[in-house]
Amino acid sequence: MSIITYNDFKGEQNIAAISNIGIRESLQVFIDEYEPLFLESLLGDALAAEFVAGLALAPIDPKWLFLRDNTSLKKMLVCCVYYHYRQNEITLTSGTGEVKSKNENSNPVNVIDKCTKSWNNMVHMARKFTLDRSIYPDYPHRNTVWVYEMWGNYCNRSRIDNIYEFKNSLGL
Repeated sequence: MSIITYNDFKGEQNIAAISNIGIRESLQVFIDEYEPLFLESLLGDALAAEFVAGLALAPIDPKWLFLRDNTSLKKMLVCCVYYHYRQNEITLTSGTGEVKSKNENSNPVNVIDKCTKSWNNMVHMARKFTLDRSIYPDYPHRNTVWVYEMWGNYCNRSRIDNIYEFKNSLGL
């Protein structure tokens, strides 16, 4: 069960033609891939597993509902998935390699700046994110900015880019 759905992609993270079932299925692939990776990076392996399992139980413990619905978690997930989804949509993979679609009634523009803005919004939220350890004892107690500055990529064990590191339009 995903924490976010295609309905969460609104405003700056709008996905065009989301009513198209093919686009929704494509987006769901990215949600399924990046949501668990992001949760592990932000919450740590143990709390991420508890959180996902807790949302699957009925009735859902209020602490899991609070984490899902009353923190910046969903917005960060949307920003992260949007970044990866839109990066992938820049080109199409064909039998002859990577190609760019040809538009008939519009001119394509560079989407990198919009992707970068979404990523950097997520980084701002991730750096400020904290949980009460008396309620969430498995939350890794750390000042994430300090950890990143001290240890850099050494601390990033995840398979996604460091969620505490800003990007620029060059991908650096």
